[in-house]
Amino acid sequence: MSLIVDHKVAFRSEAFLAEVAMACRKIGTVPGSNYVNLQTILDELQAHGVESIYAIRSMKRKGRLKIEIIEDNRHEFPAFVKFSPTLTLFVQRSVWSRFREGRSEERVIIAHEIGHIMVHDDEAKPFVGGETAETRFVQDEYFAEWQADRIADHLLIPTQLALRLNNAAYIAFACNVPENFAENRLSKVQSTKRILNPILLGEPCPVCGDFAVVEVGSKKRCGGCGFSKALAALSGSPGADANIR
Repeated sequence: MSLIVDHKVAFRSEAFLAEVAMACRKIGTVPGSNYVNLQTILDELQAHGVESIYAIRSMKRKGRLKIEIIEDNRHEFPAFVKFSPTLTLFVQRSVWSRFREGRSEERVIIAHEIGHIMVHDDEAKPFVGGETAETRFVQDEYFAEWQADRIADHLLIPTQLALRLNNAAYIAFACNVPENFAENRLSKVQSTKRILNPILLGEPCPVCGDFAVVEVGSKKRCGGCGFSKALAALSGSPGADANIR
């Protein structure tokens, strides 16, 4: 059986993913605190559904989240999401136990899965095998794992917080994340030429959800995915039963 290494999904810019992460942080963060409570976010997803936190207009409603604890299996992913027939987060028992204890490594795993829950659905199309011509020239913004990683970045360590604390060890302690995760996040933030601002300009795009639709001549065009009102045709068939880790 071929290994599915990633899924192609709708284009999502990092600015848009940061906006989604900030919406989640509003649910899970006490004012004045650096620490985001991921369990509170999961509770909200279970009680009221994805759209209670952030709704993407171009995406069908996903509703409430179901969490299913599965037995440990070192040959399987520690956690993954299925969207059909019911939005479900599957988590291996030991991973869930350590997450509930507040372990930092497991917090990163769950933050990543929250990313999938918030911005993906069963229309994800699998890339099969290793690096191929199919994947080599595809922008990062079309990869499901890249998108989930970026949401985890901004959910656990927002850009402005990383800049303010400006010390990986302190960030790791304040945000309860592994120090290597904090180091990587701080390095990315420091090397970014333009600081991402969660207050985004432009209208929301009905295709990719990015707040990047502006008037260009007689048309409105999305600066993210290139959608315009005159050219709205989409291609590709959905993957009927996507499992995204």
